[in-house]
Formats: sequence, C-alpha cells, structure tokens
Amino acid sequence: MNENIRHEEKENPRTTRVRQVVLDAASEVLLESGASDVTATRIAAETGVARTTIYRHWPDQASLVMATIECLVAPHYATPSAGDLEADLTGALTGLRARLETRKVRPIFAALIDFTSRDEAFVPTQRRFVEALIKPTAEVLEEAQQRGELPTRLDCAVSATLLAGPLVHQYLVMCEPIPDGLIEEITSQFINLHGSR
Repeated sequence: MNENIRHEEKENPRTTRVRQVVLDAASEVLLESGASDVTATRIAAETGVARTTIYRHWPDQASLVMATIECLVAPHYATPSAGDLEADLTGALTGLRARLETRKVRPIFAALIDFTSRDEAFVPTQRRFVEALIKPTAEVLEEAQQRGELPTRLDCAVSATLLAGPLVHQYLVMCEPIPDGLIEEITSQFINLHGSR
C-alpha cells in the first residue's frame, strides 16, 4: 500500500497526462465502436501517442480494455437517506435506472461479457462493475435494517440483487427501456413481503 502511494507521488505529471489522454480516447472508442476497436493502433491514431508508449503501460489489448472499463466505472456515491424505507428504496432504484440509461452502460457491459468469456482475468472487473450498480440499494436496506424497518435475518446483499435484478435484466439483457411503474411495483412488493408492520 505504501509502495503504491509512493509510486503515485513520484509519477511524472506528463506520464499521468498521457495515460489520461489514452484512457479518455479509449473510452470514446469503446462507447462508440465497441471493445474490439480499443487497440493500441487505433488509440495511437486518435491521440498521436506513440504505440510503444501505449504498450509500455498496457502490453496487450486485454489490459487496455480492462483499464478503460475501470476508468468508465464511476466511483460509488451514497444515495441520500430520507430515513424511510419506501422513499429510500425508490430513490436508490430510480438512481440505478438513471445510471443505466444515461451512463452508456450497455457497451461497457457488453465489453465485459465478451472479454470475461475469453479471459477470466476480467471477472473481478465485471464483479466490481455489477457491485457498483447494486451497492446503493444494499446500503438503503442495511440502513433500514438498523432502524428496525427490516428483519435482522434479511440478507441485504442478496435482497439488493433481487431488487435491482429486474431493472438490470430489462435494460442490459433484454435491451428494452425500463417501463414507468416498474420501480414502484418492485418496491411495493418488497415492502409488503419484508417491511415491518
């Protein structure tokens, strides 16, 4: 850990800028053309950065694509809490819907599926990607559990997956828009089944 911190502190600012230029260009290519076009040759042509420089940081296409996807997976932001299970759950799932629909998640997900099927090194990246989508919902359930609105025996991680699953399936697997009313239906069914009375 300390070695990583020292390495980051010592990295030449120009190197940092070049890496960011490459990743920004690779992100655009991935979103516009797909993962197969994220190559050192294509990125060198887009940016003017020498292929040898790109290969120095990412020795093959898989490592470049993986770094690009990691760059595109936004950091997790906590969902504001209203202190009410129904309101917070609706907010978390509405946030998930917005993230799915506005962050160009489909090409990222498609790239992950493609590369994971060919290289197990991508499995942790795919896992982090999915966990980041589901985490706000899990946090809402954990907070509700602490307030006594949900039973202590409830597995919040599993429940969050079940709650987010229909939205992810509709948008990423079926490639269909998420219908209005789905979030309310999912939330209502969950609260009727698990919420305190």
